[in-house]
Amino acid sequence: MVSPDPFSYWIVLLDIEDFSLRPENAQATLHEELYDVVEFALGRAGLGFAGCPVQDRGDGMLILVPVDTSPTRLLRELQRGLDDALLAHRAKYNEDHRMRLRVGLNQGLVIRQGERWTGTAINDLARLVDAGPVKQVLAEARRALLVVVVSENVHTSVVLGGYPGIDPAAYLPADFVTKHGEPRRGWVTVPGYAAPPGLPADPGEPPGRATGGAQAPGGGAGRAGGGTGTGSPVPPPTLTARDVTDSQIAVGEGAKVVGRDDVGGNVYYINAPVDER
Repeated sequence: MVSPDPFSYWIVLLDIEDFSLRPENAQATLHEELYDVVEFALGRAGLGFAGCPVQDRGDGMLILVPVDTSPTRLLRELQRGLDDALLAHRAKYNEDHRMRLRVGLNQGLVIRQGERWTGTAINDLARLVDAGPVKQVLAEARRALLVVVVSENVHTSVVLGGYPGIDPAAYLPADFVTKHGEPRRGWVTVPGYAAPPGLPADPGEPPGRATGGAQAPGGGAGRAGGGTGTGSPVPPPTLTARDVTDSQIAVGEGAKVVGRDDVGGNVYYINAPVDER
């Protein structure tokens, strides 16, 4: 059977925090309320369920947004709309029915076969939304109602474009490793926060990458489920008499020579070498 041709979409994935830990009646309420929250947010972006195919995921939903939609308006207004709708939801319900969301945005090709949607862009977005660092950011941002994570291509093409209402400084990279050992990076922001809490401001190169495409020394993909490892530190060099000339001073761990008296031929040591005979 020949696979159908794919189409390009903006892809939105939403997941309710701690959904499976709620009582069944709370899950039912949250599931129903999610549609009201998302419908309001899509309306802020000039969209609606009628023009955006939706796949129900129980504890969330997957939305395909037409590719001709303005990505800056989608990113900006979807965040604002979700934040406002979640605030209104909180005013109506107790803590058991509290709704906080992890929201992801990507762009790519999707093959649609009825209710079955497949595509690398969907898979990558699901990994971003479910990544350990993204969950940790929402856990630490206690006054926030949602956390937003975008793919690297969306960050490059949309966030860094300098468009009104989108602040690149509010996004920080979140590095993680998939269950298959694949390094990934998403870009995270939290409405109401200058920067997402719990993420380093300067994490360095993405996991598994270095200048020129080579693996960074001591790098590796990081720890599964969240963040990258720092790798092993480079040991300090051990200096010997050959490394110290013209009365220079050797300083640092492992240094064996302080200097040399060129007149008397004397050599002065710190941590004099031990005779191993």
